[in-house]
Amino acid sequence: MYSEIVEVTPEKCASWMEKRTCNRVPLKRSNVDKFKSILRGGQFRTTHQGFALDWHGCLIDGQHRAAALIETDMTVTAQVTYNLAPDTFAAIDGGRVRTAGDFVAQITHMKQSNSNVYGAALKILANRAAGLHWTRWTSGRLTAEQLHELVLKWPVEEERILRLVGKGKQCHASATGLTVAYEIITDGWPGHVADLFFDRIGDASREFVGRDPRAMYTNTMLNVNRGIVSRDSVQQSAQAIKAFNALISGESIGTLKKMKMAGVKIIADRRTGEEVHQEYLADRYPEVIPATTHVSDRWLGGDSTRLFE
Repeated sequence: MYSEIVEVTPEKCASWMEKRTCNRVPLKRSNVDKFKSILRGGQFRTTHQGFALDWHGCLIDGQHRAAALIETDMTVTAQVTYNLAPDTFAAIDGGRVRTAGDFVAQITHMKQSNSNVYGAALKILANRAAGLHWTRWTSGRLTAEQLHELVLKWPVEEERILRLVGKGKQCHASATGLTVAYEIITDGWPGHVADLFFDRIGDASREFVGRDPRAMYTNTMLNVNRGIVSRDSVQQSAQAIKAFNALISGESIGTLKKMKMAGVKIIADRRTGEEVHQEYLADRYPEVIPATTHVSDRWLGGDSTRLFE
């Protein structure tokens, strides 16, 4: 690895940007515009921050500066560092700019929109596995190294993410929540069994009559979310698990209510009539029904006969 101070031209930047395939972090227009304003105002200064390329010639840092130079057709003097190891990408701006989705895109080569769903799902799954309460599953920040381990622990193909994104749009449900529910369910059930639920929600649920849990899940999401795709991932993963349990066990469900947070309710003492503040705990996250050979055919019909083939 070595660095040098050189003139960086729009042409050089264009060449670097063509080789940016290893860096799948999308350009943020606000950052590009910020650098354009700096350039046009004559405020750009040569510092230790500039551009970095790995040993394949891929630009792994400085893409916003490069885009700004191309768009303003300006040349600057800047530090350029060469021959970095490709995995250095994970350490650059890791605590400031890059999101979990950015790192997952780099690891899996997924499209950014799909890696954002996957990265958010991995955070929830990791917090669940760590024993945190469901109210804290979306908190915290994962490093690139942690995400690499989690991708190996919970591998999800991009095709699966795409299918769940599509189902989420049909139901106005969270694709992240559906991905979390799918991974939790398939910890104990084969994928083709989980597909009996996930493949048949959304538009496909119209073929069902009565109180089939797949139709109930779809209708509940549509009614509750009122035409907007919800981002309430943890809640909707729980609701999907409840519906899956009902599907496998042949139970009937009315509506799929959200889990309640902990709180305090006011009740009246029956003897004195005095108001009493009574604390109550948060609802528990549902467990997936255990894998068993006794599966009800109430909703599945003939499908139940092939569950264990």
